Amino acid sequence: MLVKKIFVYGSLRSDMFNYNIYLNGKVKSSKKGYINGSLYHLDNKGYPAVVKGNKKILGELMELNDFEATLKELDYMENYQLDGFNNEYNRNEVDVTLLDGSIEKAYFYEYNKDAEINKDDILISIECGDWKEYISNK
Repeated sequence: MLVKKIFVYGSLRSDMFNYNIYLNGKVKSSKKGYINGSLYHLDNKGYPAVVKGNKKILGELMELNDFEATLKELDYMENYQLDGFNNEYNRNEVDVTLLDGSIEKAYFYEYNKDAEINKDDILISIECGDWKEYISNK
């Protein structure tokens, strides 16, 4: 099955700053949900990062009007290139659990901790699993 949705957990969420730049007017539907992973705040960059883990990370599953065109813009924003070795984030598939318990597949951007571009990053663990909540209490 071809993945045609994205899961966003940080600045692309519907009331955050990058939503207005990259997604406003391009989202067909949005549902709250979560993925499993470990969530961090990149203190030197001001945005979040997810790596493999088993904590719940809150965000939104979005269906886009023009999936391919919007995905290209998001890839650029996330410093992701297909087969790129030094990507800041890699676009991967993930299972998203929605509030009703159903599970859908989506793409999300996973932090590439091995990339040269990220070697000096300062990662602060976000135990609550919600970057938006973390940022608003900071």
